[in-house]
Amino acid sequence: MIEWLLLYFPYIGIFLLIVLGGIGFPFPEDLTLILAGQLAYSENLNIPLLVLVCFIAIIPTDYLLYYIGRRYGSHVWRLKLIRKYLTPKRRVFVREQFQKKGDIVVFIARFVGGMRTPTFITAGTLKMSPLRFLFLDITASLISIPLFILLSYYLGQAFAEKFQIMTHKITLIVMALVAIFFVFAALKTYWEQKKRV
Repeated sequence: MIEWLLLYFPYIGIFLLIVLGGIGFPFPEDLTLILAGQLAYSENLNIPLLVLVCFIAIIPTDYLLYYIGRRYGSHVWRLKLIRKYLTPKRRVFVREQFQKKGDIVVFIARFVGGMRTPTFITAGTLKMSPLRFLFLDITASLISIPLFILLSYYLGQAFAEKFQIMTHKITLIVMALVAIFFVFAALKTYWEQKKRV
């Protein structure tokens, strides 16, 4: 289903992958953004529109994690779904870092896969202001989303160009070898005929 959407409706497919990944399905956000960049290159997608689609999918998902932490407080860690993904060790680490430098931790978490969920939930449990959380998350997203997509796009382009150059070189080498073979065969035939005379 997702593959079909990515093939025929790539913007919707990327949107769904990000949302599903954000609520616990095994679709890492970073990989989805990298995939978005590759699709932008291979399918000639509109990059600004793709960035906007990713942004619209990411911010509400992040806020949902924050809201869960704010709404349920420390009780959130008892939820089976949360405990499955967040070990006590990771929660303690995030909480300690958050208490030392909360704003920076929320900002940096946007760039580090695996740290977003515990950081955003912790921001909620520690009652960070919703506007402050959104400001930090949106600011970081305005950097991280285009960064991941554009890096993937240009790496895909560079790889394609290198592949094309390599293919061109291989083709020339094969053509040269074929030409040498025919020249060698023609010379051999010529010398054999000359010997008979």
